[in-house]
Order: sequence, then structure tokens, then C-alpha cells
Amino acid sequence: MPNAFTPAGVITITTDFGHRGPFVGTMKGVILCRLPGAQIVDLTHEAHVHWPAEAGFWLERSYQYFPAGTVHLAVVDPGVGTDRDVLLVVGDGHAFLAPDNGLLGDVVARVRGAVYRVDTSRLKSLGIEHLSATFHGRDLFAPLAAELAANRVAPASLGAPTRDYVPSLIEPPELRGGELHGVVITTDHFGNLITNIDASRLTRFRRPEVRIAGHRIALRRTYGDVVPGELLALVNSFDVLEIAVAEQNAAEMLGVGRGGPVLVVETG
Repeated sequence: MPNAFTPAGVITITTDFGHRGPFVGTMKGVILCRLPGAQIVDLTHEAHVHWPAEAGFWLERSYQYFPAGTVHLAVVDPGVGTDRDVLLVVGDGHAFLAPDNGLLGDVVARVRGAVYRVDTSRLKSLGIEHLSATFHGRDLFAPLAAELAANRVAPASLGAPTRDYVPSLIEPPELRGGELHGVVITTDHFGNLITNIDASRLTRFRRPEVRIAGHRIALRRTYGDVVPGELLALVNSFDVLEIAVAEQNAAEMLGVGRGGPVLVVETG
């Protein structure tokens, strides 16, 4: 069954909190108080602040590397303390918990799972109450993730199924007259530009050329296929198009960052 979920005691955490202050640590403490044997994995705490789309992008492309039964907790929550909803998505053997702000839009499309709108009036029965106005990661999401991972609550008991949720904030790549248009989603530690163009979208091109910031770049297999300092494009380990400079920083060289347009065309 595609929407079956059997908890494995594993919880991933994705946030935009960074590592200053006790925010991530206290979330883990709350989880461990409820599930001492929990296996907690930090997916990333460096998602772009206040922008749920990047966190969702990484979550959609990373969850498959965890065992079935994992609970994926994601908190990029500029609407914390407001009446924004909480979503729980179950699909492909995994559970995903996040604010309803577009973070899970692409995840829903990928796992084709069931989407539940969490009924917060039911949280008190789980001992989840006294929520602060500014830190629902600790007060709501962490304890709820622990209850799910401990198999003390079934997803379907937390709220009604829904098809009404905030979609992804990122427009998908679009083919216009033989040209594939996408955008830069993020940069990594090396300054590589990571786009929203999946490898599968490149198969229609016999000899693809990537255009960005006035440059025309050939598609290569790996970084070592060019000399240091040379631009290249490649399909990275998460199966999306990436623009890099061998042994240098592409974001700095090109002056391009999040949201920058990327074009793929046929050459020759």
C-alpha cells in the first residue's frame, strides 16, 4: 500500500535555524524526552531563512535515502504563531510534518501520498499544549514527530484528509519553443549553483547547452572533465542540473544566486 506507514524510530530534522543558539538542540531534547531511543538525523539547518521552498526542495530529493518508517520534520515557518495550518503527509512509506506554507508541495507530488490537516485541538490529548508564539518547532512539531515515530498515534487520527494546501512556491521548469527555462534554487558550500531542472528534463536534448548570466556552458559528466577555473554544467548527485566552476565558486564568479534564471537549449 503506497500510503502505509510503520514507524522505524528515525526522525530527520530540516530547518532554517542555523547553529547559533539552542534552538535545534532543544528540539532534539523534546524528542528524546518522549522517545529516548529515537535516531535523530540533521538533514540541514542551513535552508534559506524564511523561504520554505528550499527546505522542501532538499526534503523531496533526500527522503529516499532514509529507511521506510522515517518521520521527516521540517520547520521553516515565517508564519509561526499565526493561524497557519500544520500538514502531515504520508506516502512511499514515510511521514512528513511541516507548516502548510508550500514547504511540502513538491513532496506531495513526489510521494503521491495522503495529506492530513492536523487538528490542533487533538494535540492536548498527546500532552502537547502551552505553545509559545515563536517556537513551534520545539513546542508542537518536535513532540508530534516523536509521537508519530513512537507509534503512539496514527496519522489518520490527527486530522482529516485534505486536498487544500499551499502548493510549492517554485514554478516548475517550463519548455518554451524548444528552450527549457528553470531557476537556481540554492548554492552549496562550494558555491555551486543548484537548479530545479531534473535530469529527466534534459533527455530531450541531444547536445544540451546551458545558458546563465550571459555564459554558454557545455554539459559535462563531472568536475574533473574541465581544467580548474573553467565553467561547467553537470547533473549532480541529486539528479538536478548544477552549474559549477572547477575548484572555484560559481556563485561569486557569475554573480548569480537564488532565483537566477537558467536556460537549456539544443546546440549543433
